[in-house]
Amino acid sequence: MPVHRVVFALAALVAVPACKRASPSSHVLHEAKRSLVVGISQEPDTLFMPFKEMNAAEHIGRPGALMLTVFDENWQLRPQAATQVPTVDNGGVVLAPDGTMQVTWQLKEGLAWADGVPVTSADFVFGWQLCTNPALEVVDRAGAERVQSIEVVDDRIFKVIWKEPYAYYAYYRNHEALPRHVLEAQLRDHPDLLKQSPYGTKPILGGAFTVSEWVPQSHITLVKNPHAHLWQPQLEEITWKIIPQTQTIEAALLSGSIDVVSVIAFTFDQAVDFEKRHPEFNTVFTKALMLEHIDLNLDNPLLADKRVRQALVYALDREQLVKVLFQGKQPVAHSSEPDDNDDLGLPRYPYNPAKAQALLQEAGYVVGPDGVRQKDGKALHFTIHTTAGDRLREQVEQLLVQWWRAVGVDVVVRNQPAKLLFGETIRHRKFDSMVMFTWTKEPNKVDETYWRCDQKPDAKNAFQGRNYPGFCSPELDRRLDEAQRTLNETQRRTLHRKIAAIIADEVPMIPLYDRVDVSVVPKNFRGWRPTGMLQSVAWNAWEWHFDVDAPAIPARQ
Repeated sequence: MPVHRVVFALAALVAVPACKRASPSSHVLHEAKRSLVVGISQEPDTLFMPFKEMNAAEHIGRPGALMLTVFDENWQLRPQAATQVPTVDNGGVVLAPDGTMQVTWQLKEGLAWADGVPVTSADFVFGWQLCTNPALEVVDRAGAERVQSIEVVDDRIFKVIWKEPYAYYAYYRNHEALPRHVLEAQLRDHPDLLKQSPYGTKPILGGAFTVSEWVPQSHITLVKNPHAHLWQPQLEEITWKIIPQTQTIEAALLSGSIDVVSVIAFTFDQAVDFEKRHPEFNTVFTKALMLEHIDLNLDNPLLADKRVRQALVYALDREQLVKVLFQGKQPVAHSSEPDDNDDLGLPRYPYNPAKAQALLQEAGYVVGPDGVRQKDGKALHFTIHTTAGDRLREQVEQLLVQWWRAVGVDVVVRNQPAKLLFGETIRHRKFDSMVMFTWTKEPNKVDETYWRCDQKPDAKNAFQGRNYPGFCSPELDRRLDEAQRTLNETQRRTLHRKIAAIIADEVPMIPLYDRVDVSVVPKNFRGWRPTGMLQSVAWNAWEWHFDVDAPAIPARQ
């Protein structure tokens, strides 16, 4: 059954005196306004999409990236570069007698790179070849490696031969075009330098927009692709202004230096408060497939015992956490998969500090003179990392540290700038025990790169995958493989719940709460349709525009 999205507004809880607007005319619209400035709190690691780790790269780069399909705000796939989404019913998907699955894609007419070179089937083949090159540090090549071959029929038609049936064959990230005429020589002659090439900061894109400049720690600007005649954007330019401090983003919005607050910016509580104080803006709350969680590094001997990991969850009063910080509007997460959170059959860990202490005692950890449990001279000392400057996450950490200390576990906070945290500490598994961040998922899909044994990133596999806990379960691998092969959605959902049950029992990660996407736009801005998932908020940026007939934002005195 299709999943439907809901975009809703929440009532704020506290009244705060309104701030003065520094520039009464900042948001006054007129016919000449063809540019947009979006505030975002994180700077991406790269805009070379196969190498990206941060979701900020997804949001900023996707207005120009060229994919076969996209998800709309209702979580339904729609064609982007393709003329249609192939299915068994329309003849685009064929299950062959040899066990392979053949999917035929046809491109729309008039696709072109920002330098004027036509986009062809060969660019999609090249994108696949790059992603499957074992010498490259590609984060996610699991789907690409399931492809046996890609056959070019002509410039607009190609066939993807999957090694076996693959349920997610049409998902938007499977096949992304890359400009072969720009990158092929670099891939052939210097593959080791490709990730650090200038293309990562100024890629040539084939969608509605392309990157014009990236000024580090300041902004990234995209301009309309002059050769993308398939789309007719009303905006000439989109600038993403990088403002790491979420409090500063509000000041920038009120002063008029930015027009829109991205989904990577305000914290939930900040958005609720802002909506109350500033009804002249639209504060948007979007149901999301986003899980705030803590990855545990299972290479740490102190975390190797499942009883210790389970105790860490029992020690947390997550119901109190969401009540205090979110007024219950963001629910406690009980599953690794947000769309399975209502499954009462999953192992659950209600707040039970006595149970936590009993499990630690059973594992051999006794309380030492300083109140910290220890075993064989080794105390339960851990560190936790998250994004520095994120006020809400810092508040969450304070509560977690307090609850863990109450059961004899000492945790020290060591936060880092987002670019360092995601680009190095998480990507290369440099955290010694805990790291807190958000997973953003796709509808009805368990991402195998998070859990398969061979998706533990290290130097041997060029840091492929997102299995940052380093968890390995042959049973889980079998279930994941079975789910990938199951085309029937109902049967696949059953497998997803079995997968979630294994993860919940083993606790390689601690689910905290399911997040809601928050963003802010002027009341006269049109086309803003966040999806609340891994896909960029800018999936339909060519539709974005200011309504010249709508009233401008009034000045505050």
